[in-house]
Amino acid sequence: MKYLIINADDFGFSPQINKGICDAYLRGVVTDTTILIHSPYAEEAIAMASEISLPVGIHIDFVTDFARNHDLNKQDAIGPDGQLARELFMREYHKKINHLYSCEELIIFRNEIRNQILKFIDLTGEKPSHLDYHFGLHYLPDVMAIYLTVAEEYEIPVRWGKQYAGVNPYRYAPKVFCDEFHAENATFNGILKIIDKPWVGVMEICCHPGYVTPNELPDLYNSEREIELAVLTNPELKAEFSKRGISLVNYNWLNERLRSRNWDNTITWSHTEG
Repeated sequence: MKYLIINADDFGFSPQINKGICDAYLRGVVTDTTILIHSPYAEEAIAMASEISLPVGIHIDFVTDFARNHDLNKQDAIGPDGQLARELFMREYHKKINHLYSCEELIIFRNEIRNQILKFIDLTGEKPSHLDYHFGLHYLPDVMAIYLTVAEEYEIPVRWGKQYAGVNPYRYAPKVFCDEFHAENATFNGILKIIDKPWVGVMEICCHPGYVTPNELPDLYNSEREIELAVLTNPELKAEFSKRGISLVNYNWLNERLRSRNWDNTITWSHTEG
């Protein structure tokens, strides 16, 4: 048996995205979501998720106006024009390292992840289902080390892409991460091609379903979200997963499964496990 987590990023980005993600969970194959906790639409999103028992994690945000407006004292490090965003752009798109973070900056990043976790707990009364991140934080291994340290501190599962960040020293994560479901791959056949590639154990596919947000939402996926939503709610998709022996699970399931094995890092997941 293979296990598949389909996680919808950007919960809380807008009311339209909130509704689309909830519809993708209720009528489709989405199993989890992660929230931009500093967004003004976050509390609405949490209430909507609670009504339908949608598991919610944190979409760690260092790069949007939500993050910058949360704490203007950190704007040199955090926000769309902050040092992290500038360096992320250079490493992801130009394959060039311009800046090595100071200890002071890394402590700011650590404290901000903690702040987002604590705000989530304050709003929901529980820990998030898992942590992942807004934009390609995996291009910043120094910051990813902080991300893992805080996740371990709170015992929260994480998203991890070995293809970007190398071997994961923290076992609370799916074995495989896929971020290929977008653009020309955001089709019914596209998602089938993704799951038909060789993989073992638990895979997470991230996605960005929603309804189009008016008023020029600063989001590259805005016009694409409804396309993804249509694919993810296609009634034939679950049948295709079943034919391939794929079970839909969520991060809460993964967390319980791994805890039952007492943090044994020697365990290798296989497709024969039930």
